[in-house]
Amino acid sequence: MLKMKKILTLFIFAVAMTAVPARAFSMDVQGGVVNHVSDITSFNLNVFGHYWFPIDQMLFVGIGTGYQEIDNVSLIPVAGSLWVRLPFGRTVLPVATGDWGYLIGSDHQMFWRAGGGVDIKNGDYSSIMLMGGYQFLDHDGKGYVYVQAGILVEI
Repeated sequence: MLKMKKILTLFIFAVAMTAVPARAFSMDVQGGVVNHVSDITSFNLNVFGHYWFPIDQMLFVGIGTGYQEIDNVSLIPVAGSLWVRLPFGRTVLPVATGDWGYLIGSDHQMFWRAGGGVDIKNGDYSSIMLMGGYQFLDHDGKGYVYVQAGILVEI
C-alpha cells in the first residue's frame, strides 16, 4: 500500500507540473458539507483547497488537499485535480471539476470526485465559486454528494 501511495503522489505532481506558465499562481479555498446519498440530512464538514497551474484562462490542472469529516471519521484528502471553465457567459461561467486521489486517516482509501458549478467573476483576478458534485469512496463503495462555496484567486 505504501508503494501505491508513492506512485500516486509522483503521478499527481508530474501531471501538475506538465504545463506551468511562468509566474502563474492560482488557488482556491472552499468550504461546505458532504453527505451520504441515502442520508442527505446528516451534514459532514468538508473543506478543500487547490493550488492551480493555469494552462489558459479556461483550463487549470493542480493539486488539492483539505479536511473531511465523514460519519465521525476525520480524513485528509490529497488529489490531482482538473478545472474547466465552459465558454458560456462573461461574469458567471459554468465550470466542471474533477479530483482523483487518496484519503489519509483511520479509514484511508482511494477516492474520486466529479462536479460542477458556477464561477462568478469579481474582477480580473478573483471569483466566488458555488460548487456541487458527487464523491465516491473506493474502499467503502459509498457515494456522497457535496455542496460548497469558496473563493478563487488568480495572479
